[in-house]
Amino acid sequence: MMSAKRTFLPQRGVPGVALLGTLVLAIVIAAILISLRIYTGLDSAARVERSLVTAQQQLDDVVLIQLDQEAGLRGYVASGASFFLDDEAAGHRRFSDAVDAFGMTTTDLGIREMQASVAELRSLHATWEHDVAAPLRTHPRDRNALMRQTLGKVLTDQLRANTSRVHLLLEQRLEGVQRELRRRIDEALAGGLAFVLVFSIIAFVFLSVRAKMVSVLNRERSIIDTLQTAFRTDLDALPGTRIGTAYTSADEDAAVGGDLFDVRRLDARHGLIVIADISGKGVEAAVNTAFVKYSIRTLALVERDPAVILGRFNQLFLNTVKDPNLFVVAFVGMFDSEQAVLTYASAGHSGAWQRRGRVVEALEVTGPVVGLDASFGYQSRALALQDGDLIVLATDGLTEARTESGEMLDGAGAALLVQAAPADPQGCADSLIATVRRMGGGALHDDLALIAIAIDARREAGLPAQHGEPASVGA
Repeated sequence: MMSAKRTFLPQRGVPGVALLGTLVLAIVIAAILISLRIYTGLDSAARVERSLVTAQQQLDDVVLIQLDQEAGLRGYVASGASFFLDDEAAGHRRFSDAVDAFGMTTTDLGIREMQASVAELRSLHATWEHDVAAPLRTHPRDRNALMRQTLGKVLTDQLRANTSRVHLLLEQRLEGVQRELRRRIDEALAGGLAFVLVFSIIAFVFLSVRAKMVSVLNRERSIIDTLQTAFRTDLDALPGTRIGTAYTSADEDAAVGGDLFDVRRLDARHGLIVIADISGKGVEAAVNTAFVKYSIRTLALVERDPAVILGRFNQLFLNTVKDPNLFVVAFVGMFDSEQAVLTYASAGHSGAWQRRGRVVEALEVTGPVVGLDASFGYQSRALALQDGDLIVLATDGLTEARTESGEMLDGAGAALLVQAAPADPQGCADSLIATVRRMGGGALHDDLALIAIAIDARREAGLPAQHGEPASVGA
């Protein structure tokens, strides 16, 4: 059957929901971008802070190496013990590596004024090695040894003074970076609080709008349930038959649709059987349901051919309903109780089956849906019935039912459910509803209306019922 369902929300609420959804999405994207920017800024500031601390530690290493080498030289001069001295090349390499590491760190930080300080450190240490360390290693008892030691102390003091100035500069830079880091943290906190506030306001507005829409939906559902209950209970008994019916609405968040069934006794031998699905949702669908039901009833009073009834109803529908998007999927049957014949015409309705014993056959669709074009015609089919036969009619809530995994039942699957259902008509209708609910994990995505009609003329006459044939499913 063609789907006769529209959106699950009232049309007037859709723009508001779309606007809110777009706004929330924009806020989320903005929050992500702002968070990335803040994170990048914080990470950059933190890296600079770590590099400045590293540079201070490397500068301290330079001073410690110089002091260590000078102390070793003094010990050697005083005692003559060579173990006080480092290997000359190794000592030079240690100092040079420490200065190189400091120079690379400060270059990465972009502190250009450090290049002069690095050059001065190298120059002071080179002078110390050339004018102090090298002569004293060779001639520790030379008459100029004291003068050279004094020069060494002067050079070391100059090196320490130089590193103190650099330390102060690094400390100032570090304080500036820490202030910037604190500022960015404060901005991040303020931005986060602002985002939470804005998102809370949006969420409040969204929930308020949704609550209002749910309230409107529940009001409409109440009205529709009242109307549809009246439609479903206004059914006649037909001679030679037993009739079972069932109806279940979709989940609470889905607006009620226009599913309809009707059984009307027209005279002593003829009965009208209708099942239909009207496009649209809400009160509009309920109003159209009433129009469909009573229009077909009226046409059936003067015409017994279902194809003619559908043709005239198609004209009436097109002349009356102005919305070009609306249409009706319908099955109209005329049951002759004296002949046990069901004559029917189907306007796009594929949810109809005949079950004889356990043999199930789908009833043919004999024309297009109602409401598309005035030139469309319909054909009738006559179905000779026997005692024990079961006619099952259902809206697309059965054939389009889905499992929890999303797999659609379709016509073949629905025929298997009809085959397995109880022979009692009311038991059959109730069983199909229960099975569809169980398949969907307790949830329904569409309304479902069902009629099950058991041919029972022999029981009405007081004769034993005939037995059915072996189980199989027809085309």
